Amino acid sequence: MKTIRALILFLSSLHALADIHAQDVQEKVVPELVPLQADYDSKSKAQVIQPYENAMADLNAKYLAGLENSRASAQKSGKLDDALAYKAEIESVVATKSVPSTDDAGTQDGLKKLRSAYRAAAGKLSQEKGRKLQPLKDAYSRVLDPLVSRLTKEGRLEDAQIVKARQDRLRPLLSGPLKIVGKWSTTQSNNLKMEMTFNKDYTYNYWKDTGNFSYKGGKYLLVHTWDWEIRLTDDNTFDGVCTRGEVGVKIHGERIP
Repeated sequence: MKTIRALILFLSSLHALADIHAQDVQEKVVPELVPLQADYDSKSKAQVIQPYENAMADLNAKYLAGLENSRASAQKSGKLDDALAYKAEIESVVATKSVPSTDDAGTQDGLKKLRSAYRAAAGKLSQEKGRKLQPLKDAYSRVLDPLVSRLTKEGRLEDAQIVKARQDRLRPLLSGPLKIVGKWSTTQSNNLKMEMTFNKDYTYNYWKDTGNFSYKGGKYLLVHTWDWEIRLTDDNTFDGVCTRGEVGVKIHGERIP
């Protein structure tokens, strides 16, 4: 029960990134935009984000419960390797705050089935979140149209550009390899948090650094001081692992609208 409660506690911090709509540090605040953004944030949280987080909390608790039941059953049957595999998975999930996105060649069969069911359920929840969120984004975008026009007429061109940029981030995502283009809040299993920006020219920015990325077989390969291999879980989340640098560190990203 302690592990289940622990998962529920960390889940809120893991998925709270989905509700981050903060402006860039250097971005000028447009007063007229503040109440409009607050209204969008409030509606998206109440109607989409919070229900999604609750559903994910329930899913993760059930996953840990399933692992614990399988561990206890394997232990009772004297199946040492199976019991150790389930025990290791429980410890890994609690420590890394994530379920592996892929299986190794040596992954135990029962564990593969539990992971597969989890991924399918999590994917459906994420897709549903994106589907429900888009109408709110569309409505918010329409509200910004007259504001862009008014600011332009008043000669407040910088403010108009800021509002227009916010509006652009609300549009449906690009298809294909460039679906990842945009700004993301990320958290790593070593507790490092930062913002990444993926650009149409296949570069990405983090901190003050710039790296390159490519797309192959559904995976995005990020190259810089550390190399990463990531995959979109849905349009608004990605998961991955460090392949060069601090190898094995996991990363989770949530798109910033």
